[in-house]
Amino acid sequence: MKNELKFLDEFPKDKTGNYIVYELFTFDNLFRLLLKHDFDHQEAMDFLIATCSFSAPIFQEKIFNKEYENLKAQDALSPEEASVKAKLISDLLQII
Repeated sequence: MKNELKFLDEFPKDKTGNYIVYELFTFDNLFRLLLKHDFDHQEAMDFLIATCSFSAPIFQEKIFNKEYENLKAQDALSPEEASVKAKLISDLLQII
């Protein structure tokens, strides 16, 4: 199932092609969706580190403190809802 990540086509990307994960809500949803697609916690983290651009709060609160280990797949939003919210949040952050 790891190759069925079509929902990522709708996630916002920066100009280098990395997925934009600047706030905790998007990180949590994206991580949970990866868990739902049969990634384990370490594989999901490796994928995100390789393909995402993060903000400092993400690094400190989720990665450095290993808060991602507490996330569960069953709490994931639908892929469509998660990608729409991620795009909306990204757009709002660009306005500020």
